[in-house]
Amino acid sequence: MKRADAEVVVGVLRALALAGMASWVGIMAFFSFVAAPRLFRTLARQEAGEVVAALLPAYYQWGVALSGVSVGALVVLAAVASRGRLRHLVGASLGAVMVVCLAWALGVALPEANRARRAGDDVLFATTHRQAVRLNVIVLLCGAAVVVLEAFTPAGRRPK
Repeated sequence: MKRADAEVVVGVLRALALAGMASWVGIMAFFSFVAAPRLFRTLARQEAGEVVAALLPAYYQWGVALSGVSVGALVVLAAVASRGRLRHLVGASLGAVMVVCLAWALGVALPEANRARRAGDDVLFATTHRQAVRLNVIVLLCGAAVVVLEAFTPAGRRPK
């Protein structure tokens, strides 16, 4: 592969990783700090909870997809870039943590919270909700770190 072609590939991969991660961080921030609080201020608590519960599966699925795309791009970048390899590996590792947390939230925490909510078990719901909030904080921090790593560091575009 010619050097110019390789530089284009590296640029596209870096843009894909950054776009996926920045999109997910933006979605998380909007949902967590704008949409969900507004729903709970506007609707009755039970109705707001039902709306949020209906949105969460797609929320987590999008998170897995966008984070997964970013992880894939960062892994390939780490393999082909001659500079910035460690940064890409760190980003891919943080992204992998995100995917695991989101998959856990989707497959374990969310169903448990929904069962507790339907059963009227406020203690179990509070426990599972706290777990989901902790997972989301981890995901948000990891995502923000990846965005900073990729957006605010030199490109290091000299491929092998």
